[in-house]
Amino acid sequence: MRLMRTTATTLATLLTVSLGTALVAPTAGAADTPSATGDGATAQERAEAKEALAVAESAVAGTSVAGDAGRQAPDVTMAMRDLFVAKHALRGADRASAERLLARPTTPPDDPDDPRDIYYGPDADLQSQCAATYCLHWVEEGEHAATPAFAAEAFDTIGDVARVYAEAGYRAPLPDAGQEGDIRTDFYLGDIDTYGALGFCRSDADGPVDGSAWYAYCGFDNDYASSPWLDPTSLLRVTVAHEYFHAIQYAYDAEDDGWIYESTAMAMEDELYDDVNDNVFYLNYGQMGDPEAFGYPAGPSVPLDVSDLNAYGNWGFWRYLMEQHPRTAGGLPTIMRDVWEALDTTRGAAPTTSLQALDRVLQARRTSTPDEYAGFADANQHPADAYEEGAEQAYPTAPNTLASLQLAKKKRIGTHRARLDHLTSATGEVLPFPGSKFLTVAVDLDDATAQRAVVTVHRVDGTTSTTPLRVNRKGKGVTIVPFAPARVASVEVTLTNGSTRGQDALAADVGYLAVG
Repeated sequence: MRLMRTTATTLATLLTVSLGTALVAPTAGAADTPSATGDGATAQERAEAKEALAVAESAVAGTSVAGDAGRQAPDVTMAMRDLFVAKHALRGADRASAERLLARPTTPPDDPDDPRDIYYGPDADLQSQCAATYCLHWVEEGEHAATPAFAAEAFDTIGDVARVYAEAGYRAPLPDAGQEGDIRTDFYLGDIDTYGALGFCRSDADGPVDGSAWYAYCGFDNDYASSPWLDPTSLLRVTVAHEYFHAIQYAYDAEDDGWIYESTAMAMEDELYDDVNDNVFYLNYGQMGDPEAFGYPAGPSVPLDVSDLNAYGNWGFWRYLMEQHPRTAGGLPTIMRDVWEALDTTRGAAPTTSLQALDRVLQARRTSTPDEYAGFADANQHPADAYEEGAEQAYPTAPNTLASLQLAKKKRIGTHRARLDHLTSATGEVLPFPGSKFLTVAVDLDDATAQRAVVTVHRVDGTTSTTPLRVNRKGKGVTIVPFAPARVASVEVTLTNGSTRGQDALAADVGYLAVG
């Protein structure tokens, strides 16, 4: 789902519900025993499905999940994704509630208090326009009315987006089961910004089409007129780019880690409509920015693959990868497409997690997730000269999370220590003093295969130089960098844990010795 900025700002003042519960592997024990009904769902799956239903109901209502006082409504697209994947484990009234939530705007309700975000009504005069692979539907009267002019613009925008993705080699969204009269992918217009959304994408299927691939339908706002920061045409374009990409993602694998869906969809907005740049705002909530400054208790201490508001901001990780690996097809970088192809479950391959797919794609490029993550974490400390649009678009600078060390003639030695969860980083700076010339930096890492250290010299003239600090198999390494105050403003060391195994936190120690 694409959030309105005002919704994101509201979310930032509160804790956000972490999604993906329906996809968590069952724990060993009695809960793994199939239920007595013989329907094939385990007690654990049933419990997770009920949780997914509760989260989805809260998402559509725009409220917090029951029992989570003080938390804000979760992301609608991921909440609905979790629900349609888990729906098979629900029975009775719960199953009926799930079906109502996932029903299309044209499906008559069986409940007078229908919970859907868009329902056109029983007497709606449905308008439709179709191309070879998709149809757009709208009404011109009632709560969800759209004008013919806006519908025409939306139809053309969907076509433009579909063409770009096809030329880049992405799989098209899967055909549906014949809803609205044929198997083309359906898009709908309705008044959805009333609960802070700009678009959504979900499935009303009873199960995957092939492997973990599902067909989808999507919805967009009916006018995008409520935004005070961006014109309706620009909002329509980036939202279509975002939601259409969700439909493409589902055609590869709809059952993976939530973070990769939102982060890659946000990144694609920037690729298709580079002049809009609305997604730069969301960098404040990812590892590039300082979420705590926006009232959101997150940041570098939260792993990159967490599925909450951080995922919207962590599209910056894909921006970094696409700039480091700029090979393109059809005008779009291929590295993200390769990751989704590695996640493809329709070719008989065993399901792969998002991080396993990332590992595979980076290894094919003779690099690794730990190396690329370290580069990303360091770039976030000086984005103005590390990203192509970093200065022009004023990318936020990640805050240092380790105490600043001021060395002196009588205090030439200092240390930093950090414990890092997987895919997190910590940065600390060391300041020179009159008479200092060089700084020796020595690191001791718990795991040389997963951890990295990057040393960046910030010069007085505003330029930087970055050096990955090489370590031996035991995780120990030393380097020497300039430290004269006439030329050097500070030296920063960024410590990272690029593990994709989700292991326990790893320690990293840094020692500094100033030479003058």
